[in-house]
Amino acid sequence: MELNLSKSPPSHETTDADVRPIVLIGAGLAVLLIAVGGIVYGIFQYLSAHTATSPQSSPMTVFDPQIPPSPRIEEHPAIEIQQLRAQEEQTLSTYGWVDKKTGRLSFTGQYTAVGSPACIAFLA
Repeated sequence: MELNLSKSPPSHETTDADVRPIVLIGAGLAVLLIAVGGIVYGIFQYLSAHTATSPQSSPMTVFDPQIPPSPRIEEHPAIEIQQLRAQEEQTLSTYGWVDKKTGRLSFTGQYTAVGSPACIAFLA
């Protein structure tokens, strides 16, 4: 095996990649890019010159006031929570009939504790 060590001018490798197809692909992509840009520019010019004469209204734009389904957003949450707590406190601090015919009472809050004076007095 003989090794050739002669001095040659530096150059590129000619056996791995051919330069001509790479340059042609690049030039083709450049031409394609310019053509697409021209088409898009022409479409924009055409559409800006020809405005829509009668825009069709979407059926979604028709005003039809509807109340959304519950739960809805609270307008005054602080006031509404105070009213809710007052109503719960009223329910929990009182008692009443569940079924007057059978004599069933509704005890809530402090009256439901087993062994409380109210419960013992009621059961006696």
